[in-house]
This record gives sequence, C-alpha cells and structure tokens, in this order.
Amino acid sequence: MAARFRTLEDLPLFATEEQLASAIMGTGSLVAWKNVVAKLEADGFPRIDGLHGGRYVPAVKRFYDDLYGVRPDRRPPPEPDRPAEIGKWDRLRQRNGHRG
Repeated sequence: MAARFRTLEDLPLFATEEQLASAIMGTGSLVAWKNVVAKLEADGFPRIDGLHGGRYVPAVKRFYDDLYGVRPDRRPPPEPDRPAEIGKWDRLRQRNGHRG
C-alpha cells in the first residue's frame, strides 16, 4: 500500500528524513531529498537532532518561509484604500497634449 501524502503540519515535531522528503517533495523522493538537503544545510537548514532522531519541523517550515519570503509576522500593514479619482487619467493626457 502506498504511503499517504502528508504535509509538514501532519508530521511529528521531530520528523525523519523519509517523512520530510514525502511532505516536501512527494512520496518516493528520499534519494532526491538527501541531495537537496545536503546543499540546504550549508545555508542553515535545520540539522538532525541526535536526541530526537529527526529534524525539528517548525524550524524546517521557518527555513522555507524565510527562503521564499513568506513570513506572515513580518508583512507590512496594508495600505488604506483611496477613493478613485474619476477622470484624472484623461485630464493628465489632455494636459500633456494627447488627444483621445
């Protein structure tokens, strides 16, 4: 029976390489994962915790969130909506000598 696809949220707090490979790259990707993770560790990817026998999953997720700029706690507040200035574009075009 094939392993069920899992997400990082489904994993235990400390996940094995096989669990992480499946959640991040898909089922059956352990060999590819080992090549990828070897490169990522040089950039600060969380290492295997010897006491727990796996990588700390929240740190793994944070690593990827930082890598791809997905940090909900650091988003700037949204700009307030401004009312549309109806006709502004046409007025600017006319002022600059363009005719529509």
